[in-house]
Amino acid sequence: MKEKLIIAAISARGYAQAAYQHAYRAITLDAFADADTRTFAEQSFKVKFDENGVNEADFKYQFSQIEIDNDCYFIYGSLFDTKPALLTWVAERVKLLGNSAETLQLVRSFDFFRLLDDLQIVHPEVQLSMPGDIDSWLAKSLFSSGGAQVKPAPMYKVGDYYQRKIEGMAVSLLFVADGKVARTIGFNQQFNAPTTELPYRFAGAVSNIVLPEQVRQQFNEAAEKLTTVLGLKGINSLDAMVEGNLLWILELNPRLSATFHLYPNLLPAHIGTTASGFREPFNGFNLTNELGLVEKSASKAELIVYADQAVNIPMDFSWPEWVADIPSFENKSVNIAENEPICTVLVEAQNASAAQQLVLQKTKILKRELLHESK
Repeated sequence: MKEKLIIAAISARGYAQAAYQHAYRAITLDAFADADTRTFAEQSFKVKFDENGVNEADFKYQFSQIEIDNDCYFIYGSLFDTKPALLTWVAERVKLLGNSAETLQLVRSFDFFRLLDDLQIVHPEVQLSMPGDIDSWLAKSLFSSGGAQVKPAPMYKVGDYYQRKIEGMAVSLLFVADGKVARTIGFNQQFNAPTTELPYRFAGAVSNIVLPEQVRQQFNEAAEKLTTVLGLKGINSLDAMVEGNLLWILELNPRLSATFHLYPNLLPAHIGTTASGFREPFNGFNLTNELGLVEKSASKAELIVYADQAVNIPMDFSWPEWVADIPSFENKSVNIAENEPICTVLVEAQNASAAQQLVLQKTKILKRELLHESK
């Protein structure tokens, strides 16, 4: 019997789909328990979230419903970003396939920036006290996800720390590591869907963007240094800002990220570099050989569709084939509150520019259909 993979993330659909494609028995814990997540998972648990992230008591209750045995492993995405200590609780009960809770706690502390300084990795200026020239700074939380706790300092006033604002394009590097060596999977551009309250709300990304050689080199060197010092394993990502040939590292995500879905199935790479005692290891797994074709693949883009206003979606709504994370219908219709996510639009094109244009076009089409608007 195939191993059981417990998957915890804010949205677990993409990881569950990857597990399903490799015939693993997926059990998911996430915020939505969407219709397609339930299709790919043996069991799907909807966990409560609030403004502070995952509800710890509810997560522990839902987790307790899962039968844990020797063939059970745990992989995780962004669910623990706001509550890294909760991952320690999980690790005491099931075997992790990924970086340790201690690693996650380190990169979610101000010591991470001191580590960047020690490694001579460029990052924006940061400080713990409120800056005097507040208009040029952002107030940020150390325990946040999806840009929810990133706001202009004049608006937010109080933060765990303050970061000097950097103009440019939000980008990321997706890479895989085996504790000693890091290998690039791809470079991505991130999308935001700003609101008054959430000016840096994450909305998606496009893969395989073209960056200057100097920027790619800085990205790769940062991944190599952090892998060596922290012993990173599995799929990781670095978020940064880029302007011309200048790159500023913002944060390290030592876990599965949203851009995981923008490349060919990366679950073998994650398991192959993190598993210990896995019944069916990826024997002879070689980072270079396994990932040699990934960077040459077409560009994919995904865009989260947020409700611009409250919307009621009937059960018989005809969802296009290029839509994922479809809401589960308990009754004849489902109500989506303003600013809540409805679904995700997924596209693929020859290059990043074409993929970005296509995902925006399809999103407009879908919104017209959902809101019954005329063209």
